[in-house]
Amino acid sequence: HHPNIQGWLDDSGLKWLERTSLSRVDPQLLSAFTERWHPETSSFHLPFGEMTITLDDVACLLHIPVRGIFYTPVPVSMEEAAALATELLGVPYEVAYLETSRQRGGTF
Repeated sequence: HHPNIQGWLDDSGLKWLERTSLSRVDPQLLSAFTERWHPETSSFHLPFGEMTITLDDVACLLHIPVRGIFYTPVPVSMEEAAALATELLGVPYEVAYLETSRQRGGTF
């Protein structure tokens, strides 16, 4: 990882997640869940109804301890977000800026 990303992993206490089986997720299953995610309600809309995933669900499924200080990202401009994506993720600046513009803010 880039040194900044490695530092964030170390500071967050989530570095051990690199050793989980998350890299072996079925792409079709992930795609199906992604298509059913509704960010307005923070829930999945499935054929049998609506389902919300809570922090407690994630903690139980991944055995992540829920403790410590909540992380709030520092707000950045669209230009800064695109530059960071280019530097840290290797994404071309134009692609990063377009995605940041589409998201209407300094998120990626």
